[in-house]
Amino acid sequence: MSPSELTEDMLSAYLDGELTDSERAAVDAQLATSGEWREVLSEVEATRALVRGLPVREAPTGFWDAILDPNIAAPIPIESARRRRANRALRWTAGVAAAAAIAAVVLVPGRSESKPPVASLVATHAARSSMSQEPISQLATVASGRTLR
Repeated sequence: MSPSELTEDMLSAYLDGELTDSERAAVDAQLATSGEWREVLSEVEATRALVRGLPVREAPTGFWDAILDPNIAAPIPIESARRRRANRALRWTAGVAAAAAIAAVVLVPGRSESKPPVASLVATHAARSSMSQEPISQLATVASGRTLR
């Protein structure tokens, strides 16, 4: 087997002992000459060790029957159903809260005050100017052609 026919995927089969004698000899020769292949081999070994260290979990009752026979409906685990129900209630509550916030903004009339309060400033100015008879206030009377005294 030539080095061009070798693939890094063969390293997993190499570790599992699944290669033929000629393939194994070719991988051994490649490992002897290539530091990159030795590095990849050590990464594959480390990954295999991590995967083998994972805890083994048992499938829920009826899981394999549902996999093998698609006509059988797989039971929904209780925890999954509870989570779905809680998520549905949370989404419903968030939707109601959003609708209430929109209704409050649209339906509740706001106070329409201008800043600064222009109307009260104008009224205050008019009252002061009429008492003091300042020249600017009297311009209005000149424009109308009559005097207010």
